[in-house]
Amino acid sequence: MGSVAVGAMVVGTSMLVVFALAMATLQESVNDSRAELDAAATPVPDFTIENATNVAGAIVVFNISDGGTGYTAGQVEVNGSAGTFLADLVITGGIVTGLNVLDHGNSYLYSTSYFLEVTALNTGSNLNISTRIGNIVHLNLTNDGSVDIDTDKAWLVTDGVNPLNLSDGYHGYIPDTIFPGETLHMYYHNGFQATSSRLSVSIGGLNEASTII
Repeated sequence: MGSVAVGAMVVGTSMLVVFALAMATLQESVNDSRAELDAAATPVPDFTIENATNVAGAIVVFNISDGGTGYTAGQVEVNGSAGTFLADLVITGGIVTGLNVLDHGNSYLYSTSYFLEVTALNTGSNLNISTRIGNIVHLNLTNDGSVDIDTDKAWLVTDGVNPLNLSDGYHGYIPDTIFPGETLHMYYHNGFQATSSRLSVSIGGLNEASTII
């Protein structure tokens, strides 16, 4: 009788040992599978939005109705204003064909449009450039992840309207890549004269929002 009990105990102990070994093997297999899945998973973008600010009353559009004649290198500012708008003249054959804006200025709120004038004596004449004011939004977007961010695949929305591709800032379509650790500074016209209160950016399924001050 005693030998039967001892035999049963040995068999029971052996079964427990086998079960424990099987569970350990299963757990190891699960851990290996998880590690393989983690290794195979596609990294997702990670980013932060900082320093989102309004610049109200900025010069956002200019229209050259008469490029004049005889102009040489120079700059223009808002006629009769103490504001900070400043731009270099782009000249072809003495005719002003464009502007390189150095400072959009701010607080030009007393009218919807202004005219520009050359800041110093110039040999040219008859230049006529009108402008329109609006609100410009500046922001910094930092790539905090381990994958590159393609601005063509990133979208920005201001106050829930006017979706904008991150490649399409104030100066037009300029595609870019934001590498890990890098910060992109972007600014754009929000489409209105009024300031904006909130923006959101969507990249690779991740959405981040920021208050605009």
